[in-house]
Amino acid sequence: MKNKISNFVIFCAFFILINTFHLNAQYFLKSYDLPPFSTRTELGYSIEKNFDGTVAGKWSVAGVSNSTPNAGSFDWMYLKLTNSGAVSCATLLGFSLADSCFSHIQQSASQRRNVLAGFYRAPNGREKASFSMLDTNCFHVLSRQIVDSLRHEYRQVVKNTADVFTMAGYIETFIPGSVTKNHILASQYSPAGGLMWAFNYVPPFPWVDERAFSIVYQPIDGSYAITGITNRFTGAAGPYQVFIMKINSAGFPVWFKGYSPMPGAPSDGKKIVALPDGGFAVTGNSTAFDPMGDVYVIRVTSTGAVVWQNTYGMPGVMEQSQSIIYQASDMSLVFTGSAIPGGSTEDIILSKITVAAGAPVWTRRYPNTAGADRGYDLKEASSPLGYSVTGKLFHSTSLSNDPFFLKTDGFGRVTAACQDSTVFQPRPGQWSDSCQRQILQLSDVSIQPQVVNPTTAERVVCGSLTGIGSNNEIAKEFSLAQNYPNPFNPATRIGFSLPNDGIVSLKVYDMTGKEVKRIIEGFKLKGNYSVDFDASNLSGGVYFYELTSGNFVQTKKMVLVK
Repeated sequence: MKNKISNFVIFCAFFILINTFHLNAQYFLKSYDLPPFSTRTELGYSIEKNFDGTVAGKWSVAGVSNSTPNAGSFDWMYLKLTNSGAVSCATLLGFSLADSCFSHIQQSASQRRNVLAGFYRAPNGREKASFSMLDTNCFHVLSRQIVDSLRHEYRQVVKNTADVFTMAGYIETFIPGSVTKNHILASQYSPAGGLMWAFNYVPPFPWVDERAFSIVYQPIDGSYAITGITNRFTGAAGPYQVFIMKINSAGFPVWFKGYSPMPGAPSDGKKIVALPDGGFAVTGNSTAFDPMGDVYVIRVTSTGAVVWQNTYGMPGVMEQSQSIIYQASDMSLVFTGSAIPGGSTEDIILSKITVAAGAPVWTRRYPNTAGADRGYDLKEASSPLGYSVTGKLFHSTSLSNDPFFLKTDGFGRVTAACQDSTVFQPRPGQWSDSCQRQILQLSDVSIQPQVVNPTTAERVVCGSLTGIGSNNEIAKEFSLAQNYPNPFNPATRIGFSLPNDGIVSLKVYDMTGKEVKRIIEGFKLKGNYSVDFDASNLSGGVYFYELTSGNFVQTKKMVLVK
């Protein structure tokens, strides 16, 4: 009996070790190089979760590339990726001059189209705020552009629950008796791409210069909030500071406020995220306490009142933040960006802080001595749990900047060789003020960019890649394991064994017997398998998963708790 217990303990320890290794093998840092390889520059500015029909766990990265053949010196770049970072398809879009894409989203309607936003450059060299739609195969559907004679561009696109998408950026405006100034630009489109409204938001004084970098949809009241920089509160020659402007669903301003760690100090807002209390959080940068620059994060209420505002960094070290997300599971905020430690190159950082007071939880830095790297955007991942980040990475093989796909666990870890820990010193801020805006209506026009579908080289920088787990051990019989964890939210793992090669299907049904997810459908070699199931799009309740292969059919129950 004692030997049986000992053997059981050894088996359990081995099982845990194997499953831990398998799970950790899905965390990695991977970069992408477009042709001609080793000579071109690509940047990943935006990352999104994707869903194609019955297949979840996909990702997409959008940004810019000067790969050839192409339309111009720089084009919009779109990469569709599997959960293990393999490229499913790639697209370049552009005109004859340099163009840039800064953001994208995937619609939830049956077409699952992706909307990309940025600027296409006109023949006279001026940027024009534009968007393009791609289908799930990376094919171009349509593009539209704001009509105006001066420069303008979009910096972010978001959608509401009905797939209406809204974009924000900035637009040059000529002020009589003065030079041109930048104003906030926002527009809204129907799911099919029809213009609903587009506005130039005019400040109260001709010398005010403002640029919007981010917009977010607030589902609590159907509003939107925009952030960026303004000199409204410091004067024509003063430094720029963070602003937040809340607008309603029709685009009309509700309130406009400025923020900085202290009066007159410079700051900028790079990304805004909605919070479940109806308020917002903004991440950006400030040199208020350190001339090298610190990360700056603000949390405000639905009316713009400051809950807290902190800067994060170490003396004499340049830290920057580019994007932020809210994580509901532990009520935290996670941001990405870069840091330049003493005597080092710029490295990607990922940091978690609390929503309650902005207290630091952990910070990871991903060293790369080959060149300067930066995280531009991130999303929470669920298969497996953790974070997905994109940005720019200098790879020694490509000898240039490449977009990357970083998958970490819930603590920002890949492997010991991929990252280290950094401690941020937080400092509280104190200043805010308010101001009003007027609006000027704009129009748009249809455009047709040149489209190229390039071949992409994938390079594993760190970590190993595992999608659906399998091994070569011969299974003695068909079996379907109980999912783990169970109950779960929102992801769980399902294991099964196949003693023979053959066609396999693994489906999920609700209580009524309706199929809600087809996890696997196709030919599989004999062996032992495990697959992650992401139920983010399903409501809580009891579900059944069924494995079918030849004459074998087995069903088990699982519980999704939300």
